[in-house]
Amino acid sequence: MPSISPQNATADGPAWRRSAPLLRNSQVARIPRVFIDTSELFPFTVMDVLLTLAEDLLFTWVWTDEILAEWETVIVRQGRRTPASAASVSAAVRHYFGRYRIDPTLYRGKVTDDLSKDPDDRVHAAAAIYGDVDVLLTRNLKHLRAERVVAAGVQVMTSDEFLVDLIKHRRGSVIESFTRAAARKRNPPVTALQLADKIATAGAPEFARRLDALLRPD
Repeated sequence: MPSISPQNATADGPAWRRSAPLLRNSQVARIPRVFIDTSELFPFTVMDVLLTLAEDLLFTWVWTDEILAEWETVIVRQGRRTPASAASVSAAVRHYFGRYRIDPTLYRGKVTDDLSKDPDDRVHAAAAIYGDVDVLLTRNLKHLRAERVVAAGVQVMTSDEFLVDLIKHRRGSVIESFTRAAARKRNPPVTALQLADKIATAGAPEFARRLDALLRPD
């Protein structure tokens, strides 16, 4: 698949592929299925890091048609991509992560008013509950950390919280993946430390702080 960046669908970024994720260090033999809300797929730096980690088999990214449609709307409205460019990203996701699409028949008929105070988020909550999701990543905790979502056993947290947890359990794998992601950047080239700085300002400051401590030479 062509690499993806905020500026150009064929510039640097992760070469996503379809694979079965490895297990985390856990007492439970369960591959974490992670649903990422649009709020954590923008800005692109956070999205890029998350999908690179998914590409490198650290968790399973599960998604819905509604999330891709919403992401396209937001990214175009913010002037970060043209409609054609945004659509090309969605098409790439469908191709390379197609096996992880949540079947809409599982949740579309189960969208109810009590799933979220925000009508636009109810379909995402339903997908998390009925799509066998372990973790829902969002910055909109107010509307998505709803009683029914939590009661269904879905952990609702920010990407920063999730990435910190991931680096605690899979430090070597996370560092390796993150370093490789930085090395692939060519437009412009960045070091792993520079990429850590970028993700700090993009919404994952605690994860970036831990990365910085691990990446800096003694």
